[in-house]
Amino acid sequence: MHKLLKEVVKVYTQFQKLGPTYLDTFDNRAITEATFEAVKTKQLQEYIRKEFKPIGDVSMLPIHLEPEHRFTIAMFALRPGVRMPLHDHPNMFVLSHVMNGLGERESWDVDSIDHHQQIEFRKNKGDSRILKAIQHPKLQLKEGDNCYTTPNKCNLHKFSNIHESELFIFLDVILPHYNGVDRVINFYEPFSENQLELMGNPKTYQRHPIDVDDIREFIVQ
Repeated sequence: MHKLLKEVVKVYTQFQKLGPTYLDTFDNRAITEATFEAVKTKQLQEYIRKEFKPIGDVSMLPIHLEPEHRFTIAMFALRPGVRMPLHDHPNMFVLSHVMNGLGERESWDVDSIDHHQQIEFRKNKGDSRILKAIQHPKLQLKEGDNCYTTPNKCNLHKFSNIHESELFIFLDVILPHYNGVDRVINFYEPFSENQLELMGNPKTYQRHPIDVDDIREFIVQ
């Protein structure tokens, strides 16, 4: 975990200097390798497969929460058949590493002509809005796979558990994190071909945080 934190700090430092466009273009191989090393311990793998107990349809297990919303490392677990709602990561980078099960990622990008509507909605909320958007090909994900979200590529995404009986578990490295000011999460629904409806928080969606004390000995090393 120390190597991963070191790499995350490097990327965040460059983000502060160069701005969000850096997160679209930097070489992510080092942070990807560090993520793989952080989760491959035998003890952690055994914990995930045999001892981990989810709470609700979507469980969130915070591993590292950096002060001032600089970055977050967290595990997410989806029960069989569960789909996360489509949501965005404004000016953020997310590395998602699959730790267990089979999943699917759907991703979109809002057309630049409607970026102003996203910004206005974060400030004022109000009525839903219809935005032009581009959908990317769906990704089938298995244990050991990675996928990425950047400010201008696959910035809107949702994950689904497509296994009949196993949990779909993945580790997210998120930097910077939501801050409630200019990085506020928005939710979306497909409206028609190449269009999305921008809306508030879905009432049916809840993340259930889990106490991390029982997992620290495995991953915080």
